[in-house]
Amino acid sequence: MGSRVDSKLKAIAFRLRKIRELKGLTREQWCEKLGENSEYWGLIERGEQPISLSKLLLVCEVYGISIEDVVEMEYAEQDDTPVRKEIEILVNQCKGRQLDIIRKFIKEIAMTI
Repeated sequence: MGSRVDSKLKAIAFRLRKIRELKGLTREQWCEKLGENSEYWGLIERGEQPISLSKLLLVCEVYGISIEDVVEMEYAEQDDTPVRKEIEILVNQCKGRQLDIIRKFIKEIAMTI
């Protein structure tokens, strides 16, 4: 495989491991719900074994994870000006606690995507 594909697969492996750790699950606990072998899963998490699409979809389904949280796609650059303006209008209608919740929500999204 090309180095670009390899690096994407390693990034997927890293995200899967991070998600498992954030859920507080050992590899064995994680694999039990998936019906997978923990040693094999270790190969996937270390990027030594690429994960198949069917296995990735199973993980997302079983653990309620969106595939976008695992696979980073590179999309063509888009003009986000209209969206920014719309968000600004909505934010300007908020105050106090609403703004605090929005700030926390945006921080959380920015850190995970």
